Amino acid sequence: MKIGIDIDNVISNFDDTLLKEYLKHDKELRNTGIIDKNASYIRNGMFDWSEEEEIKFYKTNIERIAINLKAIEGASKYINKLKEDGHTIYIISGRDNGEYSDPYKMTIDWLEKYNIVYDELFLVDAYNSYSKTEICLNYNVDIMIDDSKRMCKNMKVKEHGVKALLMDTAYNKNTDEFIRVHSWEEIYEFISNYKKEKINVILDTDTYNECDDQFALAYLIKSQDKFNIEAITVAPFSHNSRNVSVKEGQDL
Repeated sequence: MKIGIDIDNVISNFDDTLLKEYLKHDKELRNTGIIDKNASYIRNGMFDWSEEEEIKFYKTNIERIAINLKAIEGASKYINKLKEDGHTIYIISGRDNGEYSDPYKMTIDWLEKYNIVYDELFLVDAYNSYSKTEICLNYNVDIMIDDSKRMCKNMKVKEHGVKALLMDTAYNKNTDEFIRVHSWEEIYEFISNYKKEKINVILDTDTYNECDDQFALAYLIKSQDKFNIEAITVAPFSHNSRNVSVKEGQDL
C-alpha cells in the first residue's frame, strides 16, 4: 500500500515542545502561566499574551524549535517495519508555509537524524487545506496519517478512498469522524491488518481483442470488497500481421 505520513505531531513531538517553549517564555514575559486550559490551541488564547507578542515569539523561534524536535516513541521503528513489509512511504508535511528559511533541507536533515525512512518527501503549504489532498490523490495514497481534523476532512476520504488515521493530540479530540490512533505500535497494527482478508491483484489485459477482458475488468472493478487492485496493465494489441505499433495497440 501507499502510506502518507505527516511529520509534526505524527512523527515529531511538536505540540509538547511548543508548549514547553511557551511556558518558558511566559515566565520571562509576565509569569502569568496558562490562563485557559481549555483553549483550542496553544497559540489561541492559552496565555495572556497580546496577538503581537505571540506572533513575534512564534516567528522568531519556530525554526529553532522545529530543528530541535524529538521523534515520537516508536516512529522510526515502525515506519522502518512498514517499509520492510513492502509499503511505499510518502512523507507529506505542511512545512512549506513560509515559516522556515530552507524547509526541505531542515526536514531532510531531521528525518535522517532520527532514521526515518521514506520513498518521497512532499512539503506543502499547511495553510492550504487541500494541499495534502492533492498529493494523496495524485499519488494514489491508500492511508494518510495526520493530526489535523481540517486536513483529514478536506481529503473527503469516502469519495476518494483515502483512509485517514487521526493521531491523537490534546487539540483534536472533539471528533469521532476518523479512526483515532494513539501510538506508532497501534498504527502499525492497523495497517498490517487493513484489507488483510483481500487478495492483491494485477490484471493484465488486451481489451481490444475479445470480450472476455472487458468482463474480467468489469468484475474486478465491481468486486473491490474482495480484491485490492494493485495495477491494470495493458498488453499492446496487434493482428497477426504485426503491423500495429505499441502506442497504437495501447490506445486500442
